[in-house]
Amino acid sequence: MKALRVGLCGVGNVGGAVLKLLKESSSLLEQQGGFLFELVQVGARKGRSVVPYDDVDVTTDLMEVANNPDVDIFVELIGGTEFADELVQTAIRNGKQIVTANKALLAIKGDEIFQLAKQNNVQIGFEASVAGGTPVIKALREGLVANKVEWFAGILNGTSNYILTEMSVEKTEFSLALSKAQELGLAEADPTMDIDGTDAAQKASILAALAFHVPFNFEAVNYEGIDKVDVEDLKYAEELGYNIKHIAFGRLLDNSVFVSAYPTLVPHEVILSQVGQQMNALEIYAQGIGSTVYYGPGAGPEPTASAVVADLVDLAKGGWQAEPARHSDNILRQESSIKVPRYFRLMVKNEPGVIAKISAVFANQDISIEALIQHEIKVNNGEQTDEVPVVILSGSVSDQIVKELLNQLNDMEEVADCLKQFRIHAKIN
Repeated sequence: MKALRVGLCGVGNVGGAVLKLLKESSSLLEQQGGFLFELVQVGARKGRSVVPYDDVDVTTDLMEVANNPDVDIFVELIGGTEFADELVQTAIRNGKQIVTANKALLAIKGDEIFQLAKQNNVQIGFEASVAGGTPVIKALREGLVANKVEWFAGILNGTSNYILTEMSVEKTEFSLALSKAQELGLAEADPTMDIDGTDAAQKASILAALAFHVPFNFEAVNYEGIDKVDVEDLKYAEELGYNIKHIAFGRLLDNSVFVSAYPTLVPHEVILSQVGQQMNALEIYAQGIGSTVYYGPGAGPEPTASAVVADLVDLAKGGWQAEPARHSDNILRQESSIKVPRYFRLMVKNEPGVIAKISAVFANQDISIEALIQHEIKVNNGEQTDEVPVVILSGSVSDQIVKELLNQLNDMEEVADCLKQFRIHAKIN
């Protein structure tokens, strides 16, 4: 049996797990995948100190791996965009098949890379770039290729989901939940891209390119992170029949594609509402088949390494029929005009007639109020406070109108502060 020769760049958490699979599970891969993989060379900036195998050729010059004529498949796991792009494009020009877990690279440089791959008759495996070990890329690339996707909604960042779960279940404040995630190795020392929504937005842009046949364009994704969610919001959401999740959403409307990633109230009866801890889930709605749901571990070295090796096996079997770079007449558009239901939390003066005045502002913008909560807050002597929180669930409204509404509310003497505004997940079909 001929062995496919692999060159690996990057021996961090994921790269180390891939290295271990290739070196210690070769018999299992041969049995289940039907192919042998020979690890020809490893590129590691720290050199042999991070590669615990004496029989592996290790170089600190990562470009040497991309240029190595003995490498058939080039695996890029260094992360980042600029140097990773240079490595991948060099490997493509050298005729090597590519496997990558680099979501940022594809979200920003995807079209350029896939076009170059097409010109050089090579293929790119990127299952590990979204949802780790959960095969959502394969679902869009192969399983649903005969169906027109209308929308997808998913939890794509395990770190954010773990933090929101801790805050909801344990009533832990955001900063403490984040610290616990870091202690458990579920969050990086610098967790910015996880908690500000960047990571999920990059993944959403990749899914949109596959689902709706539009260019890879991270800049077209509207997004916010979970850092504005606090325990009070989670309590009110629970009282109203929702959980708050960070939802990546893509929708095809006529020939317009809208992509976003926001903290979102999800009804308890919706499957995504029940996805806890660091797990990922994706629901895809397609004509002819309806909804399919994909659930599994989305973070961590082992699940991601599993997806990398699965791509190696797929490439050994001939790759994929669907071409991610093919484009249609669909156009990516900013999401400001899309209408969705909303959650608002305000601090208002505790005096008669305030709710009526606030309701009038909503009515003037032609926005319905679907639910309203106002809890009395009393101080130690039993007297009511001067200000009370009011939570409103509205009908569908666009970002543009929300801005106008919040400006009007902030101008009211009766409103002390417009604390929060979140989206509410509403199924289209």
